[in-house]
Amino acid sequence: MRHTKKRCFHAAASAALSALFAASLVSTASAAPKMDKYVYLMGSTPHFYAPVTAIEKGFCKDMGLDVEIKKFTSGGVAAQSFIAGQGDFLDSGDWPAVRSWLLTEDKEDPIVGMAQDAHYGDLSVVMSKAGITEGKQLRGKKIGVWLGTTSEFFAALFLDAHGVGLDEVEFINVKPAEMVPALDSGDLDAYVIWQPFGWKSMEVSGDRVRELSTADGYFTEYVIVSTRKSLLDDDPDAGKVMIECMRKGADFAAKNPEEAAGVVGNFFKVPADKALEMMNVITPQPNITAQMRSDLNKLNEFMISKGKSSKQLDFGKHFDDRALKAVDPALVE
Repeated sequence: MRHTKKRCFHAAASAALSALFAASLVSTASAAPKMDKYVYLMGSTPHFYAPVTAIEKGFCKDMGLDVEIKKFTSGGVAAQSFIAGQGDFLDSGDWPAVRSWLLTEDKEDPIVGMAQDAHYGDLSVVMSKAGITEGKQLRGKKIGVWLGTTSEFFAALFLDAHGVGLDEVEFINVKPAEMVPALDSGDLDAYVIWQPFGWKSMEVSGDRVRELSTADGYFTEYVIVSTRKSLLDDDPDAGKVMIECMRKGADFAAKNPEEAAGVVGNFFKVPADKALEMMNVITPQPNITAQMRSDLNKLNEFMISKGKSSKQLDFGKHFDDRALKAVDPALVE
């Protein structure tokens, strides 16, 4: 198994996170979210470990924000439900987040981004039959992707980097859990998705499959927290406390990785060691950075080029940084 930028909550990263947290920590004693319960929609993998740790450890509730997590098959499915009116906060990958903002921009109560939850580069993978050893060999092959998710974006980037046109492969729209048996049986020649499904393929199929590539070096992936504009208008303390709570979860996990992995593994029903392996290559960082803006603009350009959207991303319209600035203005670049 290849991880090109393996990190194990090394001392420098942990110290930097703790210092950032301590430097900008503000008192939430006066914060008063208005509702008795808030519903937080997310996918079903450890990518979302910072808010899960915070909520499961009771940090949010201690700060006056009682949060119930509702899990979906993926962040993309969670986003569909959020667009339909469910929930108060949405945690999803970058593709479904951007899509949610663009689809609702003209609605009375649009969905807006609040902050990145985390970013990483190693957790999306290209898995293939063992005989496929380089990207150009995917020409003419059947490749499983989950259309409308970040896996489609990575697949296109990977193929382009290896000189393979999208019209030279057959994309098969497959849900993540179905990709593992489909590759094992030979119904797929390869698939592109996020962990832990690649690891599961290695367990199921052994040396009959290979990890052809990770997303490292191709693009940075983001997990992004969104909400409705009305919540930030009418219940600003809820947004503020949610950001602060997420930061507490990230800080706790940096200082107590094994305990946090146990909490996250139990919540998502995955072994704690696999949860920790994912957490080791994720950087939890609730903020808005110039790099994130640039990367999301590139994602939006791809969506437009592939006919997935006709709308241009506008951070002034589609992102609302009031909650971040209420916690610490330095969190917004």
